[in-house]
Amino acid sequence: MKELIVSFYHRLMQSFFFLLIMSSMGYAQNIQEKIINGKFQQISLEQFFKTIEKEYGVLFYYQPEWIPNIVINQDFKQKPLIQVLNLLLDRQPIAYQFFQNNSVVLYPKSGDGRLVAGTDESQVVVIGELLNEGRYTSAVIKGKILDGKINRPLAGATVLQPQTGNGTTTNRFGDYELELPTGSQTLQVSFIGFEVLNQKIKLIETGNIDFELFDETHMLDEVTISGGAAKASKAQMSMIKLNSKALKELPIMLGEKDIIRSVIMMPGVQSVGEMSSGFNVRGGNTDQNLVLMDGAPAFNTSHLFGFFSIINPDAVQDVTFFKGGIPASYGERVSSIMDIKLKDGNTENIGINGGIGTITSRLTIDGPFAKKKKSTFLIGGRSTYSDWMLKQSRNIQLMNSVAHFYDLNGSVNLVLDNKNTVKLMGYYSKDVFNLNSNSLFTYGNIISSMNWKSNISRNLISNLNLAFSKYDFQLDQKDANLREDDYRLKTGIEYGSMKIILSWFPNDKHRVNGGIQTIGNIIFPGEILPLNKPSNIATEKVAREQSVELAPFIDDDFDLSASTSVYLGLRYSRYMYLGPTTVLNYKPDQTFSQGSVIDSTVYKSGEVAHIYQGLEPRFSIKFNLRNNGSVRFGYQRIHQYLNQVSNTSVISPADFWKSSDVHVPPLISDHFSVGLFKTLHKGLFETSVEIYFKRLQNLMEYKNGAVLVMNRHIENDIINANGYSYGLELFLKKISGKLNGWISYTYSRTMRKTDNRFPEDVINSRNYYPSVYDKPHDLSTVLNYQFSRRWRFSGNFVLSSGRPVTLAEQKYMYLDRQVVYYSDRNKYRMPPYHRMDVSITYDENLRKKRSWKGSWTFSVYNLYGRENAYSVFYRKDPSVQLADKIPNSMYQLSIIGVPVPTLTYNFRF
Repeated sequence: MKELIVSFYHRLMQSFFFLLIMSSMGYAQNIQEKIINGKFQQISLEQFFKTIEKEYGVLFYYQPEWIPNIVINQDFKQKPLIQVLNLLLDRQPIAYQFFQNNSVVLYPKSGDGRLVAGTDESQVVVIGELLNEGRYTSAVIKGKILDGKINRPLAGATVLQPQTGNGTTTNRFGDYELELPTGSQTLQVSFIGFEVLNQKIKLIETGNIDFELFDETHMLDEVTISGGAAKASKAQMSMIKLNSKALKELPIMLGEKDIIRSVIMMPGVQSVGEMSSGFNVRGGNTDQNLVLMDGAPAFNTSHLFGFFSIINPDAVQDVTFFKGGIPASYGERVSSIMDIKLKDGNTENIGINGGIGTITSRLTIDGPFAKKKKSTFLIGGRSTYSDWMLKQSRNIQLMNSVAHFYDLNGSVNLVLDNKNTVKLMGYYSKDVFNLNSNSLFTYGNIISSMNWKSNISRNLISNLNLAFSKYDFQLDQKDANLREDDYRLKTGIEYGSMKIILSWFPNDKHRVNGGIQTIGNIIFPGEILPLNKPSNIATEKVAREQSVELAPFIDDDFDLSASTSVYLGLRYSRYMYLGPTTVLNYKPDQTFSQGSVIDSTVYKSGEVAHIYQGLEPRFSIKFNLRNNGSVRFGYQRIHQYLNQVSNTSVISPADFWKSSDVHVPPLISDHFSVGLFKTLHKGLFETSVEIYFKRLQNLMEYKNGAVLVMNRHIENDIINANGYSYGLELFLKKISGKLNGWISYTYSRTMRKTDNRFPEDVINSRNYYPSVYDKPHDLSTVLNYQFSRRWRFSGNFVLSSGRPVTLAEQKYMYLDRQVVYYSDRNKYRMPPYHRMDVSITYDENLRKKRSWKGSWTFSVYNLYGRENAYSVFYRKDPSVQLADKIPNSMYQLSIIGVPVPTLTYNFRF
């Protein structure tokens, strides 16, 4: 009650002083020209006012608590009073106005010069000196728009004068600048997912004003915001954009928000289940997805064999995910591009946020290098203590295992001048997984990038990206009873890239990009070493593989008419496989094998052994419909020169990469898609329907009994295949309100076929068979419900068809051995996969100015303890005997078959 009385008193005093000012404008001309002389050293501002009152007969009206505690050290000689006050009160939280012919009224600036959503919007803010009213016909306002919750600049926020339509958006630092006619008017300040601030101003002359916006969950009254919904006419074909608002709505799984697992909840994106690294997009393999962190790729995107992604959620600014319609500036992978932009750091002050949970903990610190500077830094890290979670597994080996991981990320954003910024980013991760004390897996990423953005002119921008990425895997295999067989296996890949893009904007409806990218890869397929002195394992190493790709590109995005937009792009890819290498030459009338080798060709280091090249056209067209709808068609062709070698459907960190070479051609994808997008009920709902078809050439399949590890000539064990994928994707999202979320459904098929002339290179009698990633039905739902201002519930449910498997159909005993005949490739399926996760969050305190804010989240992964099949296998079953023989029986392995609860405390200050 006391706070309310004090606040009312302050408002009353401000209103009183404002009325005095407005009623006395005609009497203030003489006092502002009063000449001030004197030395004012080591005195407070209030003492200065009292001195001026005593020596010059000027009266100051103010409340003592309004006066900032600053010390004055100034000498004035023949200075008018108006200049003296402007000098002393610059950047201070109080303003002044001359009153009659001998008085000065002091009053606090609203919100310390910053206006916030949720305050009294009927208050009129005067920008400029009232004495100059009518002097200018137009003026410029400048300032910053901030997320009031975390005091971080909002890039892309809008300042609009609705009456005239004049408006602008903020830059990456949250700064804006807008020229308006002088006079009384209303400004509308908005950002997607935040409260809209409608602020009345009286613009007299050029000045500054800052705004703070708060997200919808911090509204004082229960209202529904619909103006922030993205219009369907702006929807991109097969693209998912997660901005700061969308990131806040992501479901919480295993104690934290997981970027990659949340994308899996979208239509067309799937995962084969627990303990699987990566994800599958529109029937593609996991190696067909390119995940970029500030322009640098990550070759392993998960921790703990797929339970967590490598992305620290607190360090992410936004995510752009292309599952089709990939721009010409991107290449390298045929299925999808996930472009993750990491935060630049807070330009206002140093902030700390993080979380402490029962499985993982994390901490992020960011801020400016110096006060009033725009150059910033950000550092963060995560770690886990997840051994207890493995104890929940139904698998004995996993129950006796130990696992942990950590990752570190950092960035420096340097503002060189008004036109040039340079951002440096670094990332390091490490996983350690000790399986049943016998197998020690160690793997990790090292990723770095530099991005230099230069505003060459008003319509021309250049972006230079330098990227480096390294992934290493190591397996230490031990045998407690036979140490002579202990060994260490090592594989890895190194990547370097340089990309430069020039962007030209002839007008706001036309954009042209052009540039070039160079890529270099070095793959270390395998090295085996003795693990200890007693080991009899001999050192063996498969020769490394080197390649270079050169790819110029250009695209044009323009409006053909008011209702039609066109995108045209072209990328030329030239790939060179380099030495040193030895290429085997095989007999043309026999399949690749050691017995069909004729001779070999040796290439020196850096010598070109083989070249692949091709054009990659990109095209899309969009037709805007009435009532917030649009139809879009797209086509793209992409070459992929790196493939991940794995003989299982569940990709793991142990799988290694393979370059296209003389005998292994690149994967080529032609992707067609068409979609309908529409918003309903004044933007409250977003809907989309997409249909796609992909044709794939040069897919990698494996011969029965293929040996992949430490294989010097892997072309002897792989088969070239072709295939296709098609699907229907449905999506419905409720954008705002107490209840929001989305539901997505995908029907898809992905088929493969081998049509080689040699019987050894044929699978399934040259008939089409399902890919190991073929899951026809996939349903995902995400639900968020705000019970009250601080309590909210989140839940998600997934249901999908089981993965295809090849099973035994017949078996018999021959010479005391069991002989098994297997079915056609991937003829059968595992049981359907389904899982529900829930979480409940007690949000942070709603006081906007409170420095420390914390929230609690309790979540349960696999709520009803579904024992989803990880794999099926055969082993001898002693409980069944046949003619004194113990036959093999089929079993199902489940990784997590019980609910996994987590408790996390999130904080920031």
